[in-house]
Amino acid sequence: MSGDDSNDDDSTDGDAVRGRRFLHVRGSAGVRRAGRGAASAAARSRASLRSNGFIGGMAVGLVFLLISPLQSYVQEAASPLLHTSAQVSWDPDLDGATWVFDSNLKPDQVRKIKSLDFLDVEGAEHLARSFGGVRVSESGFSLRIRLVLRGARGEPTLIEGMKADSVECVPAPTAGIMKHGLEGGGEIQSLAVDLDHGKHDAKAVRKDGSLDPRPYFSKNFYELGEGESVVYEVLALTRRQCRWRLAVQVRSGETTGTVHVDDVGAPFLASSVVWDRSGQNLGPYRTCLVSDNETGYIDRGAGCRQ
Repeated sequence: MSGDDSNDDDSTDGDAVRGRRFLHVRGSAGVRRAGRGAASAAARSRASLRSNGFIGGMAVGLVFLLISPLQSYVQEAASPLLHTSAQVSWDPDLDGATWVFDSNLKPDQVRKIKSLDFLDVEGAEHLARSFGGVRVSESGFSLRIRLVLRGARGEPTLIEGMKADSVECVPAPTAGIMKHGLEGGGEIQSLAVDLDHGKHDAKAVRKDGSLDPRPYFSKNFYELGEGESVVYEVLALTRRQCRWRLAVQVRSGETTGTVHVDDVGAPFLASSVVWDRSGQNLGPYRTCLVSDNETGYIDRGAGCRQ
């Protein structure tokens, strides 16, 4: 039995070996035929290109001519329309150093404010911000922004418009005010957005402080080449407290779009000082701290009326 089994296994192995040899021979023959066919096809292609060299070369040239501008178009379409940066930029001489609060100041907070050196504006700002204060200007507006726009494309970029966008407002805070006062004054040459009226378009500030009634970019434009920059000072006007972003309308070739600018990912925050009905005195604030520029901050009690 074992001998018969051994003979059967040998026979099976022999058939398998012969089968593998057969497949190898056929496979090798197939590969050789395929190789000869490919070589023949390549030879025919070379002969065709030699006989039609001008047409073939022209076709290849046309392909490259089509691909090159397509690549440039894709790269240009993927690039931003404009590079922007914005920074809240206060001028102590023009804006003073005043903060308003929407929560009542506690006695220990008032004591810390009154202990400040009246010349330490940076210390006052740090302390006021830590107590939830929002800085405002004494020059008749609420926020000053230094806006830098820089061209981002090889094709010139035209600035066509600018306006405040996503405007959300609440009444101005009346819980407290911390007022340093103005050191001086000067002429402001800027654009301004009115957050309380109209469509919030950026308008030119006239020498007398009033706004030109027409949107600034309806009669002015600025064209930026790649890497070129322009700087605008944008003032926000409000009698309330508003969160908002700036929208800049631009055009580059046939592409138009709106570039939004904000305060490092957050909306700008503009707030106003509250005045009484006469418009002459601050109030009614529940806590009012005013620096006389000589002895520091003095607690005026309820309101800032003289």
